Amino acid sequence: MVLKSIMKAMVPLLQIGLLLFFAILMFAIIGLDFYMGKFHRTCFKNDTGEQAADFPCGMEAPARTCEGDTICREYWTGPNFGITNFDNILFAVLTVFQCITMEGWVDILYNVSLIAYCAFTVKHIKNN
Repeated sequence: MVLKSIMKAMVPLLQIGLLLFFAILMFAIIGLDFYMGKFHRTCFKNDTGEQAADFPCGMEAPARTCEGDTICREYWTGPNFGITNFDNILFAVLTVFQCITMEGWVDILYNVSLIAYCAFTVKHIKNN
């Protein structure tokens, strides 16, 4: 009796799970389009080449630019040791899943806001 009820509940739960995965996949594809490769730039010291910051940077305002004797250049592994990025579909799905579970989404929000305006503007200019 109990097993039969559980089995009847599995079909609707599977449909809801597929719908949720489809929504995550859509947001991951949008993230790939806007942010692929954007999380690998950070500030490095000019004289020693050492990493000077733990956040993404942009080349021009309004993105966060490097100050003092530092320059924004690649290659930094990225936030969370390179796990939080939109470079491929698997990491993008993982990043979107992290956002919808609300575990560490604020860090992603701040990292994206450091580069978001610049990324959108460049994509918009290239398309027009």
